[in-house]
Amino acid sequence: MHSLSTIRNFIFPRPVDLPVSDKSVVFWILTCALTYQAVLCALHTNVHAISMVGVGLTEGVIYLACLVVLIKHMRLEFLAVAGLVGAYLFLMAIFRNQLDPKGFRDVMIPILFYGLGRQIGSVKYADRLLKMMVLVVLFFAFFELFFVDGFSRIFNIFSYYVSQGGLAPGSNWAKGSVLGLNGMRPEGIGRTILPALIGNHRVSSVFLEPVSLGNFAVIVGAWGLSKRRDEIAEMLFFVVSAFTMIALSDSRYGMITVAALMLMRCIPFGNKYIWMMILPVLCVCTLLGTALFVNGIYSDNVLGRLYVSGKMLCNLDVGMIFGTEGYDINFGDMGYPSLLTRLGLVLCLFLWIAFWMLSMKDERGNRFRASVTLYMSLILCVSGTSLFALKTAGILWFLVGCLVDNQKEVMPHLPEKNSTLTPALTRI
Repeated sequence: MHSLSTIRNFIFPRPVDLPVSDKSVVFWILTCALTYQAVLCALHTNVHAISMVGVGLTEGVIYLACLVVLIKHMRLEFLAVAGLVGAYLFLMAIFRNQLDPKGFRDVMIPILFYGLGRQIGSVKYADRLLKMMVLVVLFFAFFELFFVDGFSRIFNIFSYYVSQGGLAPGSNWAKGSVLGLNGMRPEGIGRTILPALIGNHRVSSVFLEPVSLGNFAVIVGAWGLSKRRDEIAEMLFFVVSAFTMIALSDSRYGMITVAALMLMRCIPFGNKYIWMMILPVLCVCTLLGTALFVNGIYSDNVLGRLYVSGKMLCNLDVGMIFGTEGYDINFGDMGYPSLLTRLGLVLCLFLWIAFWMLSMKDERGNRFRASVTLYMSLILCVSGTSLFALKTAGILWFLVGCLVDNQKEVMPHLPEKNSTLTPALTRI
């Protein structure tokens, strides 16, 4: 009984003292953000077809729930940043003669979920929530791996994306499969990780896309590697879970990024990693160098994606760089061109500086911010939209908010009369 209690307390430690109503709403918001695509896909498969309108309305309800919670804890800096970003995007709409809802949505996710973490969350609460999410994701991942036919009867992923207009009805090259279009590696390419054991199947779990499972794995690994040395058990839980999800999804990006994060954890780069502010610039220079000095064509590998992204960056004009032109172009896997044309260089710089101006509560926050910097900088080299996918971006920015310095977690204990003095600050 004692061992079972120890395991339960490790996976679900006692939550911090938050208002019960706020804590419950935040739990359901993040749970919905993680699983809403899977729930909608199951409804589409077994009840009624779900179109893009249904997905948009569902996301809208999640954002509205965030606002309902935040309105009771609104801070001046939150209002200032949200107001400036909103004003800028409306100004861009004037220059474009058209409003871009996706630009508003992409910026809204980090602002709202960071606000939830900053005002409601805490490190202990985030640990508890993320462990639960990992267990849910791994449960469905192994269910898909070992019982793919049963999984497919519940989640017809291909039909779900066809109904949203993202895929053509006859474009599935894997005959007989209803997984996502990237749920199977083509024969000429094959899996990179454990091909003899798993075959060409790329597991997607509740995310419906293996790319998102790989991205979630990087976030989980980054959270684990940000832990202190005396939290080795929790660090191992998150890192081992991350590598398991990377292997199941055959995420080459995840494998490279988590390996780089482990290297960062082993090599001292300074306490605040301030030099990593320039990492996106270094990545853009690398893409441009690849396009200029490597003679190649597009192929579904790392070098091929870097080459085509660099080529597109070379072709951007001034209007596209500042977001007044090209915002409606589908750049596919080219993240930096997509980001610049949709948000513009000015807003990107503003948000990036604001991110690095956040005051983290301790070394865990500084390490996690550095890890998030690496995650975002590298993902924009090989992916166009997955950085802004709610199912992973929501939890990412909630975790960032939980690590920001907040006086509600470090209130001094007031000693009682004639009692021994207690430590001035609580420790996590």
